[in-house]
Amino acid sequence: MSAVIETIDLTIYGCPMHYIKAREQLRLMELEQEIELIVNNGTAVDDVLMSLRRDGHSCEVKSKDELTSMIKVIKKV
Repeated sequence: MSAVIETIDLTIYGCPMHYIKAREQLRLMELEQEIELIVNNGTAVDDVLMSLRRDGHSCEVKSKDELTSMIKVIKKV
């Protein structure tokens, strides 16, 4: 298990840009590296989780507050 290399705030982006920005960052990473994504609560969380899992990455909601959620992503492909 590796340490988180970066935390990226995606709260300023709407659909589908939050996923596109996350995917761009993952392309720069090596396998098994971890990032944390901060996204607005609601459909953004579900969209990012579903899309990144479909791409083959491991991801889970690490924490959630009133307005945002933090998603931990491990690059798998």
